[in-house]
Amino acid sequence: MKYPHDRYNRLLKETFGEILKLSELKGGEYAGDDDRLANFRRNATALGLLPEQVWAVYCAKHWDAIIQFVHDLGSGKERKRLESLSSRVDDIIVYMLLFKAMLDEREQISSPKADVNVLAKELV
Repeated sequence: MKYPHDRYNRLLKETFGEILKLSELKGGEYAGDDDRLANFRRNATALGLLPEQVWAVYCAKHWDAIIQFVHDLGSGKERKRLESLSSRVDDIIVYMLLFKAMLDEREQISSPKADVNVLAKELV
């Protein structure tokens, strides 16, 4: 079986649309209106962690579900799933973009033009 380019291109367009929708809906639900990374900061402060560490836990739960599917596929085990694997993939893509935002923010801090005191307070 072959996976044609036009089908892949349709998948990309559908996925990007879903990513935009998820980012908007879940972003407001988890982070509020002012700071897209607020939930990572809030939970990092509460737990004495870095926002990136909180991000890793959130993202890992979706990755765990995908890895379990891969193991189940290899062993022939069928399992009911609460969320579709496709939605798990979309969630991971959103989490990767959030991580990219965290990296972007950290790069701002290391910029020679950045006011380190102001930006450091924003990270925590």
